[in-house]
Amino acid sequence: MRKEKSNISLRLHPLDLLFLLRPPMLIPVWTFFLAGFWRSKSLPIGLIPSFIKGTIPLKSHFWISFVAYSLLLGSIYIVNQIVDRESDRLNKKLFLIPLGIIPIKLALSVFGILVIVSFSITFTYGMIYLIFLFLSLILGLLYSIPPFRFKGRPIIDILSNAIGYGILAFGVGWITSNNFSWRLLLYAIPYFFATASIFSISTIFDIKGDRKDGAVTTAVRFGKTSTLTISFITLLLSFIFALFLKDLLIIITSLVSFPLLINAFIGKKREYLTLYMRGGSYIFIILVAMLFPWYIVLLIVLYLISKFYYKFRFGINYPTLLEKEKRED
Repeated sequence: MRKEKSNISLRLHPLDLLFLLRPPMLIPVWTFFLAGFWRSKSLPIGLIPSFIKGTIPLKSHFWISFVAYSLLLGSIYIVNQIVDRESDRLNKKLFLIPLGIIPIKLALSVFGILVIVSFSITFTYGMIYLIFLFLSLILGLLYSIPPFRFKGRPIIDILSNAIGYGILAFGVGWITSNNFSWRLLLYAIPYFFATASIFSISTIFDIKGDRKDGAVTTAVRFGKTSTLTISFITLLLSFIFALFLKDLLIIITSLVSFPLLINAFIGKKREYLTLYMRGGSYIFIILVAMLFPWYIVLLIVLYLISKFYYKFRFGINYPTLLEKEKRED
């Protein structure tokens, strides 16, 4: 986020509670969820064009699961902000909790309510479904809360994100559409490695800040070149498994991403790294949105509301699509 003005009102605004969940951060959660929902149907590549027309049937069972998982992950982002409130205040990144606009007690209350609601509205979805929700919650908390704080541990930081998005979010979408089977873990492999590749690059952006905070991330421990190597290897593995499993979403995303990552590997400049992270992510999101046309509408509405909220509430330009900026998360 880029700061533009300092006269921030400390009075609670009705939209503050909504954006306490950081809705823009839910986009990768939704995308992997939808990919898992689609992949569980084991559709051959040739049938994808018919699905682009919007023929995937979505019933109340889907929407309840979609909302429940969104609330659960939103609650985790609340805890993340509570834990990082001092560093966020010093770095002027997030404002709701660091500036006391939303008291910690209120934030914790919202967290508890969201967790209870999430599990309550899906308790009839079966034990396996609830286990996936529970694992998502635990992993999300361990990612931020000391002394575990997976986000500050080399390799573990990559694995926790790869598992959280590529397996758990993907898996919840899968189980929403179909019964659990071990095929879920097999089909999740390309998504696991794709997430690992993207997140490996993200640790490079925060090397200076992480060193200052005492966080030994993958990039801090192994350096930029080795981290780029990890990103390339995991992207290659994602592509290989996608070919084997005939997963067109990851095949296309990987083919587009390889030139961007090679460019980043050679140049090692911030803008090249950003281009790979955003380019690969955007392609994946667009492909998933082609399978679920309503998702395009949701993304556009979320983007516009977020732009309005952050601009007029805090005077910052966020979220951005192409502008170069320092990472905040």
